[in-house]
This record gives sequence, structure tokens and C-alpha cells, in this order.
Amino acid sequence: MIELLWPISFLLLPLPFLMRFGQKGKAAPTSSAAALMVPFLNRLKQYAPALSQTPSKHIPVFLIFAWIFAIFALTRPVWVSNTTTPFEQSGRNILLAIDTSGSMAQTDLSIQNQPTTRFSIVKQIVKDFIQNRLGDNLGLILFGSEAYTFVPLSLDTKTTASLFDEAEIGIAGEMTAIGDAIALGVKNLNQTPMDKRVLILLSDGYNNVGKLPLDKAIELAQKEQVKIYTIGVGAEKQLIQTFFGLQAINPSSDLDEETLQQIAQKTGGLYFRARSSGELNEIYQTLNQLEPLPQAASSVRPQRELFFIPLMLALFFLFFVFYERMRT
Repeated sequence: MIELLWPISFLLLPLPFLMRFGQKGKAAPTSSAAALMVPFLNRLKQYAPALSQTPSKHIPVFLIFAWIFAIFALTRPVWVSNTTTPFEQSGRNILLAIDTSGSMAQTDLSIQNQPTTRFSIVKQIVKDFIQNRLGDNLGLILFGSEAYTFVPLSLDTKTTASLFDEAEIGIAGEMTAIGDAIALGVKNLNQTPMDKRVLILLSDGYNNVGKLPLDKAIELAQKEQVKIYTIGVGAEKQLIQTFFGLQAINPSSDLDEETLQQIAQKTGGLYFRARSSGELNEIYQTLNQLEPLPQAASSVRPQRELFFIPLMLALFFLFFVFYERMRT
């Protein structure tokens, strides 16, 4: 059936008629000046015959119909289905905190044997994770020298994944504020049920900056019952070409695994170590298997916008008004 989402727009329907009535009520301006006599007016009419033609009688009718259909379009008619579609929700509120510091530009991971930055691989795998969490309330936090909410909690996982695709390395600074990221995650989750709060934090460094000490952030997460899963990313061995030939280095020497393990342990989560893109993908697949918390399923009634139909009819009548005026 058809429903009008903004029926109050019908109040605008008599507006042009009221304006016209008001103009008729006004007295015609008078002038004490004498009229200018033009003795050769008839000769002018011969050279400009269009001046003597009267407007088409159809124009007022076309304008009335154009106005009626324009107002009908403004009421935003929609077709609402009579059948309902079930919409399952897992009931989880999941925040993803992603490290975007300068060290995420390291190319110690690879895809199909092609060296790629850590952040590019994280972005690809996390986007897949987001799109697979249909029904969850997902949000995204990016942190570097500071932490900020990039995408608030939302059921629209498609938009969340699309927005994450626009994130870049260094967008939040070059340092790593893990404590601030945790505190911001707790703040975003404090309006949700306590038994449904999950924060998945990914980093490749150590907490070296921030407004809130890390231990205070962990205490805050414990108090608010936020379960934190931590992921340490970065290869443990990388061969680089030097003057003396190939030399093995540890590109993850700055990764503070002990702290990440401590965060997960104190908040009831788990710590994962990703040394390759394959391991990182497996980690997010494991996280994707988290047991959903039961919640009553809701349902929606599909609807389709119809405003464009009366709008096209209004434009159709306006076109005839324009045509008639050009013709006369």
C-alpha cells in the first residue's frame, strides 16, 4: 500500500491561491500624472503582432496541475509491502580499534609474494571481517598520536567498510596511544548492555603517548566490563639488502606483546599474534566465530520511494506551460 511520510506538506497546497487572492485585494496604484498619448500605436502593432496575442487559456490549468503534483511529491509517497522480512541481530556491540601510526607503513608482510604495507593488508582483511558481521552493531576507532571515532556504532556494515577504505597511514599521528584508544572505546560502548561489549584492538607498536595512562584505561575497561581482544601485527624476520649482502632484521622489535597480552588477560579477552597476512586472516576468522548473544529478532517492512512519479508529472505540466508561452 501507499503511505505518505510527510503529509504535512499538503498545507502548502493553497499557498499560490492565497497569494493570488491577496494581490486582487490590493487597490491598483493611481497616478496623478497624465497618460502619455502615442498616436502611432496602431502602426507599432503592425510591426509587433505578438503583442496583440492573448496568452493560452490552458496555462493556468497546467500550472495548477504542476503545483498539485509537486506538493504530492513533497509528501514523499512510498510503497510499503504488506509482508514483513525478519532481520536477525546477534546482539553484539563490536568496536574495532586500528593502529594507523607511521610504523604501519612497514612492508614486512606480503600478498601473493608481493611486499605490501601492514596497513594495506589490515585494511583488506578488516573490511572483509566487517562485511561478514551482518546484524552486529559495529564501530571503528583509528588511533596514532591521538584516538578518535572514525565510524560510530552502526548496523550499516557496508558503509562502515566503505569508510574504512578511505583511512590512511598517519591520519591520527605518527605515535601510538593505545591507552587513549581503549578509553575512547569504553566511552563509545558505555551506553550499550554490559554483557555485549567487545573491543578488538590491533597494533604493531607500544604505548608511547597519550592523555590517559594505559593502566587507568585497562581499569576503566574492567569497570565497564568491556572485553578486549588484542592483535599484534608484524613479521619477526625480514631480509634486507645491505652493503655486506642480505641481513636479517626483526621489523617487530617495537611490538610490546607483553602489554597486549596483559590487556587481553585483564579484560577477559584473548591475545593473537599475526606474523603474516595469512595468520592475520585466520585471526579475524576466529574472531568471526564468537558466539553471538541471543536477542529477539526484529522485522522490517520493505518500502520503495515513489516521489519521483508525481515529480515527473509536475515537470511534464511545467514543460507545457513553457511551450505555450513560447508559442504565444
